[in-house]
Amino acid sequence: MKPYRRMLKCASFLRSISANSSQREKSSKFVLKSSSREKQLQSLDSYFGKFKGGIDHNSPSSLNKDVASSASRDERSHPTRYIVENNEQEKVVDHGGLKTDNDETCGLYLISTMTSINIAVYLFEIASPVKNSDLDLFSLPALYGAKINHLILYGEWWRLLTPMFLHTGMLHTGLGCWVLLTFGPQVCRAYGPFTFFLIYILGGLSGNLTSFLHTADPTVGGTGPAFGIIGAWLMYHYQNKHAMSKDGFESMYQKAVVATALGFVLSAFGPIDDWTHLASVFTGIAYGFFICPTLQSETGEENGVTLIGYRGNADPFKSFVFFSIFVLVLSSLLLVFEPPVGSLAVDTLV
Repeated sequence: MKPYRRMLKCASFLRSISANSSQREKSSKFVLKSSSREKQLQSLDSYFGKFKGGIDHNSPSSLNKDVASSASRDERSHPTRYIVENNEQEKVVDHGGLKTDNDETCGLYLISTMTSINIAVYLFEIASPVKNSDLDLFSLPALYGAKINHLILYGEWWRLLTPMFLHTGMLHTGLGCWVLLTFGPQVCRAYGPFTFFLIYILGGLSGNLTSFLHTADPTVGGTGPAFGIIGAWLMYHYQNKHAMSKDGFESMYQKAVVATALGFVLSAFGPIDDWTHLASVFTGIAYGFFICPTLQSETGEENGVTLIGYRGNADPFKSFVFFSIFVLVLSSLLLVFEPPVGSLAVDTLV
């Protein structure tokens, strides 16, 4: 019996040793996990410490100011993005949800398409000259699409739209494309592709309609939409001047002044009405006043995603509603003002 009892004692002793070792392993694993978590917390503390920049860590107001300044710096360097952080990835969030690179791509395609249309129409113009005693040397697209008051009054209403794609020469075409490629990306990112398209159409329509009511001379208005884009850009920077870079604004403002000066110069050498440019700029400013998105800086947490800095594009529905209102207001001008009619004979144009 004694050997048997000794064997039982040895077995129980071995079991206690194994139990103690397993507990030590578990405790060591727990210590390792705890140390790993501590390292992650330390890395997060150091990361947020960079945002605080020496400001008191225990002050909530200081933290809010620091986050706001960080968001402002990020908006100035990347005006179309704001930081969204979680442990795995960075996203871009819009006013209505996630904003992906598809918006950027769509805007790029839209601007490229508009520029290509202007260039293609100009190439068609120089390839199809039409000699006319009353209009001198006209192109086929201008003959069937220019703003000619007689024909508009005879029912060719599309001549209030088609002149926005017509130009009077290489310099005029180059000016329109340059403005579109210079100001277009910024306006498209600020307002969104859909609203940018509405600004383009509304700028051209308002310019052509104003020219229709102002002069009986045949005109083209390919730079009208470009000046409408400049007007929307001016309004966006005015309403968000607290969060925009002054250096960037001054550079773009100088380009806007150059474009305006060139527009006045070119109007002296072709069928271009200065009132087209003025009306387009004013319409872009007025339309932008009602639908311009406001640049904000705020922090919050939703569904485990932390937002630092926030900005949404213009609401497409709101943009379309105000677009319709502007079109109705512009159309009502035809009921108030009578367009001038020149001495150009209709039968010489058809």
